[in-house]
Amino acid sequence: MLKIRLRRTGQKHQPSYRIVVADKDSPRDGRFVEILGHYNPRTEPVTFEVKEDRVKHWFSQGAQPTETVHRLLHSRGIIDVAPPQRDTKPSKVEREAAAKAAADAKAAAEAKAAEDAAAATAAEEAAAATETESAEGEAEASTDE
Repeated sequence: MLKIRLRRTGQKHQPSYRIVVADKDSPRDGRFVEILGHYNPRTEPVTFEVKEDRVKHWFSQGAQPTETVHRLLHSRGIIDVAPPQRDTKPSKVEREAAAKAAADAKAAAEAKAAEDAAAATAAEEAAAATETESAEGEAEASTDE
């Protein structure tokens, strides 16, 4: 299977890339079939040049772009389909917000449990008072007879 991917060039700490068509099993900087363009993320604005007709040719041959190349080609309008979203871990702010929401939910549940317990105790006391009154009323009724 062929992949359209980046091949790193440039010196240490100064990366630039070639966009190449290579077999999926070949090493990152190893054998390739064709150079389609180049990409330099270190320039302002970013340098990205690619041969559109050759990219479309390789797509017709069944070549698949890597995630990064897909994103670059989509940003230039060569590919219509949006690249897949990466699964990332939540940021510190999102984790703190989730922890706060969980703590608030726990506090609300504890408050509701305490309220329910108080209501149950009040209901038991009322039931006990009613039983006592009815028992006293029956006792008085039996003594009257």
